[in-house]
Amino acid sequence: MKFRTVALFPFLLLATAMLLSSGCMKDKTATAGTTSGDLAHSATPTDVEQTPAPTPITEEELAVLRANFYRVNFEFNSADLGGIAREVLSANAEILMRHPDVTVRVEGHSDRWGSDIYNLALGQRRAESVRRYLNDYGVGAVQLRVISYGEERPMVDEGSHVAEAPNRRAEFLVMTGAVSAASSY
Repeated sequence: MKFRTVALFPFLLLATAMLLSSGCMKDKTATAGTTSGDLAHSATPTDVEQTPAPTPITEEELAVLRANFYRVNFEFNSADLGGIAREVLSANAEILMRHPDVTVRVEGHSDRWGSDIYNLALGQRRAESVRRYLNDYGVGAVQLRVISYGEERPMVDEGSHVAEAPNRRAEFLVMTGAVSAASSY
């Protein structure tokens, strides 16, 4: 019995190899117009999922979006978003999700308290906090750009911690195509 099993093994191996290779044979015929050597595949309507194209944003919607992108303010030495900031960002996220052709540059800022390097990093953390919230809400990552200006673009002149509170912010630049306009400046 053992000898018969050993004798049948090469035949079983050959039969298995033939079955596997016959199921994996590729159609070697190329469609006219292909030059890369890849086989052309014709897509049938059932192969491609039909998704409606995003509607272009109207000037009215763009004006509303720009008007609604208010500054997001932060506490001293913090990049945490408060409740009001989350509400404002949620409203804008809804518009951005309907219009994936619109991009927003999130600009992080800080007050003058701290070194230049520290303030650039803090501005970056603030802008990233806004970007992360919008991404988590559902806005596409390709729609958002982040930059930090640190203390380079203050809203108010030097003063106390309280007087410089408006400098601790994130601002937005809404863009569509080559057109951009300051939104929260």
